[in-house]
Amino acid sequence: MDITLRSVLRERILSTPGHENTVLDITIGTDGAGIVSYNLANVWLDPSAPGFNAGSTALTDEEIVRAYLLVRLSEGLGYEADPGRLEIEHVYKPVGRPLGKGGRVDVLVRGAASDVESSDAFLFIECKAPSKFDADLKMIDGQLFRLSRQEPVLPKYLVYYTVELRDGSPFERLILIDTDAFPTFESWDAAGQPITDVLPESYGIASKRRYGNVPAASDSLSPLDEEAGEDQFSRLQTELHDVVWGGGGTNNNEVFVVITRLLLAKIFDEKETSPGDAYAFQRLGTAVHPESPAKLVQRLNALYKLAEDAYLALPKPSSGPAFDEARIAPEKIAYVVGRLESISVTENKHPGDILGDFFEGIIGQDFTQSKGQFFTPYKIVQFMLAMSDAVESAVETMRTSRDHLGRPRLPYVIDPSCGSGTFLIEYMKEIRAALTQPSVTDQLPARIKESHTTWFSGRAGNAWARDHLFGVENNYDLGLAAKVNMVLHGDGSMNTWISSGLLPFSHYEVDGRHNTLGSVRAAEDHPYRASRNEQFDLVISNPPFSIRLSPDEKKLIQTSFDVMRSGASEAIFIERWYQLLREGGRFISVLPEAVLDTSTGLGMREFLLKYFRMEAVVSLPYDAFRPFTSTKTAIVLATKRPVAEVRAFEKELELQRKLSPSAAAHTHFSATFAALEWNEPIFMAEPSSVGYKRRKGLSDVPTRNDLMAESDSQEQESVLSRFRRGYSDDHDAQLGFWTTLEAVASRPGLRLDPKYRWLWDFDGGVTLGSADRAVPLGSYLEIVALKKIAKGELTEERRLVDLELVEGRQGMITIEIPTVETIGSEKVSFDGADLIFSKLEPYLGKLIINPDPADIGSTEWVGLKIKGGVPRMLISYLLLDERLRDAYRRLQSGKRHARLDPKEMLELKVELPPAAEWDEINDYLAGERQKILNYRVEQVAVRDGIDVRLRTAIESG
Repeated sequence: MDITLRSVLRERILSTPGHENTVLDITIGTDGAGIVSYNLANVWLDPSAPGFNAGSTALTDEEIVRAYLLVRLSEGLGYEADPGRLEIEHVYKPVGRPLGKGGRVDVLVRGAASDVESSDAFLFIECKAPSKFDADLKMIDGQLFRLSRQEPVLPKYLVYYTVELRDGSPFERLILIDTDAFPTFESWDAAGQPITDVLPESYGIASKRRYGNVPAASDSLSPLDEEAGEDQFSRLQTELHDVVWGGGGTNNNEVFVVITRLLLAKIFDEKETSPGDAYAFQRLGTAVHPESPAKLVQRLNALYKLAEDAYLALPKPSSGPAFDEARIAPEKIAYVVGRLESISVTENKHPGDILGDFFEGIIGQDFTQSKGQFFTPYKIVQFMLAMSDAVESAVETMRTSRDHLGRPRLPYVIDPSCGSGTFLIEYMKEIRAALTQPSVTDQLPARIKESHTTWFSGRAGNAWARDHLFGVENNYDLGLAAKVNMVLHGDGSMNTWISSGLLPFSHYEVDGRHNTLGSVRAAEDHPYRASRNEQFDLVISNPPFSIRLSPDEKKLIQTSFDVMRSGASEAIFIERWYQLLREGGRFISVLPEAVLDTSTGLGMREFLLKYFRMEAVVSLPYDAFRPFTSTKTAIVLATKRPVAEVRAFEKELELQRKLSPSAAAHTHFSATFAALEWNEPIFMAEPSSVGYKRRKGLSDVPTRNDLMAESDSQEQESVLSRFRRGYSDDHDAQLGFWTTLEAVASRPGLRLDPKYRWLWDFDGGVTLGSADRAVPLGSYLEIVALKKIAKGELTEERRLVDLELVEGRQGMITIEIPTVETIGSEKVSFDGADLIFSKLEPYLGKLIINPDPADIGSTEWVGLKIKGGVPRMLISYLLLDERLRDAYRRLQSGKRHARLDPKEMLELKVELPPAAEWDEINDYLAGERQKILNYRVEQVAVRDGIDVRLRTAIESG
């Protein structure tokens, strides 16, 4: 119920001279209920229509729309108020209508202009409440086309109609269909559902509205609708997807690209059309002869080309048409244009971010995410912005910093692999919201206020982003989305490039125009020996992991980078962040945890420690980016070191390498940190829950958010609250603890992953017992070099024990093990080992006790020999203890199938029971183990018995 709509339309109806010709009276109570009374002397009411009493019926939103239309027809558009001409509730046989309502047309106007005596239907009108207009569009076929066929002669025009309020005044929305051109729904649909949205006057010919860059409607042009609401855009989002996708034949990413390109063309059209001129993004022609879909697509391809050249800053023009008839039917394009042509997508008078939300909904609905191309969840983005002090830094920069011309400025922020622009959009929203608060603006000096007024002007208040916010995206589809996304959020800048984020900076010049990203500082006398940009205050990103670079990119990288030229993509992006940031600038990014913990990532860690002050590492759970990738990731926050610190580091590191040429990297770094007195604290955390659980194709499931409080009013200990409190002796493995550079350099590999640092920095490697009595596992075990077995044919048949054949935590192999004569990859022999331990996903606790020397298995198996007189069962089940298995997890490194270094495993410290109790405990463990083995044999026998019983029953039957 819309009481305001009912009240406004009632007042407009009853204040219209002559309204009583059709509508006698409308009553309405404070609760919105009321009665509409029609003048049956001039309006014919079907006697079989339900819900009426002598021309009166209950007031509803749809009924007030009908009453308004009747008065418009008779007193505004010149239709005769006569019961032979004007009908309501004409009842037909039910056709395509919901059960219970029957087949009725809301308003029927008879008599054609050429023959006023004619009883043929002229206007056949279905009225809708405003809230139902978009949702019920799918019912046009049944409620108009099918129902109207029961008239002896097909009505001239079918009309789908409503009235909603705009600035408190009535605003008509309608779809008018000329049945001379489109006698069936199928013919109208095949033509792309062309829309005429003006009611004809006095039995005249309907004319199609034309839209142009005009302030008010004239005889030739109308302005675009800037008041389309959230419901209308929400319906459009679904409708455009359904029509373009068409139930199949077009994959989601093609749907996404088509809609995004159409939006870019419309944005360009709205922003570039001169005042007084007609827009190009509309379907030309008449109601009877609309512009053909093929001709429309031809015009749109030309329009898109102009938009692409002006807005996308492509390294080279795209090839082929934007809207290829071989891939997408022109009728579908025509349909989308018809739905969008009257609505502005660059201006909207509603509060909030309706246009931006509309497009973000299209991204989430239509872009098929996959490994390497997936969107960072909002809660992660929100946390990263908070952790990097994005808002606080923006306020401080605005107050204290100046650009190269001495003018006030805001932080220069970039995402060099921006995807669809998620980080940039959320940054824009937070900065606008924070920096327009009176608590900020009231404290600004006059000169900064002048800049502030300019920065936060415009529809969305994001004019500042044109100079301060940058994005680069190599994937064309996502880069296009990022550009459209930025424009729809109020930033019409050229600062979103569809290009590689790893090109020489000169490649980001556009027609010789100076821009922040295109600036270059030559290497000159600098410890970093490649070109630098050094314009940006913040890099915030989630770069693609381990992508393959094109040959052209590889060639350019050789000349543009100094350290990581042949590394993984994430390594090259880390170096690019250094090039982008000014001294004291920060990056915060999602990185694969392999960067922080693997031996192959050592070079990246050395680069990070040398060129950045590491501030925080937050390891995310595997679920953070599932189902699109299960790669273990971490959020890393760091500040670029001053060049003087880098010079000092290089000089001291070179000295330490000369003093101890054979020492490991961590030893050299440790000595260098000590000599320079660098021992910076580093915050680390490993939260178990991040506020959501993702589901492919479904909405996220809310969970506890360990990262940060969900609202300002929520009191919650979190990773963010601990980080913001600063260094503390209050340590928690999940919510946060502090380590130091000295601790990082004290262990091999310079590992920066929180799980590993907790194990050594706080547990001291102790997993069982007290620290003063625990000894390394190496006191009881040593690694056995298992003999390698080359792939190919074996000299004899052997049992092959794969990892899945061993039960976790049990130390047992499944009862039946396959034998093989040929192996397809290298294996190891178990000969010579007392125990066989899996270094792959070691937290699962896969251990073989008393392995058969003749068995062979994967190279992931590690052979262990028992020493020190410790009994076999005692040491075996100790290795399977939950606390040991958690320690293995903290030792492991790599991507999803992580491994540990067996040598480090033997450094873990444990306390064993007193030696005098070893034999007793060992006997107990052996006895319990035998019980398990017996149960397993019995279980197999019972299961076999089930099969026998079933077969017996069948055979006896």
